[in-house]
Amino acid sequence: MKDAFLRMADRGRYIIPMLLRDTRSPVALKAVLLDLSAKGLKCFSNDRRILMMSEEVLLAKTFKLEFDFFGVDTKGLVGRVAHFRPGKHPEFERQIGLSFTKITPTQARDINRAIESAGKSV
Repeated sequence: MKDAFLRMADRGRYIIPMLLRDTRSPVALKAVLLDLSAKGLKCFSNDRRILMMSEEVLLAKTFKLEFDFFGVDTKGLVGRVAHFRPGKHPEFERQIGLSFTKITPTQARDINRAIESAGKSV
């Protein structure tokens, strides 16, 4: 089955806040979900702690991901930072790409179904 993909930035009514919980410390970073597929996601953050991290530190991070996506069970999702880049305002924002390192087949299926139904309702 081909993975569905949803670009929230193109659909103004989807604003999905999320937390990135560092797997090695009690730090929880705030972000907003931008793009989502069953393989990973892209998020936006203006959390000052992310802005202060060096490239090497940020690329070594793994996060537990917490967000509510149309009732899909996202508990236990873990992602590794695959890439990041400055946001529209580089001094205040970062876009972060995360690849899922821990996702169940049921979660992948449910994410794909929710994305497909959200895409049809636009």
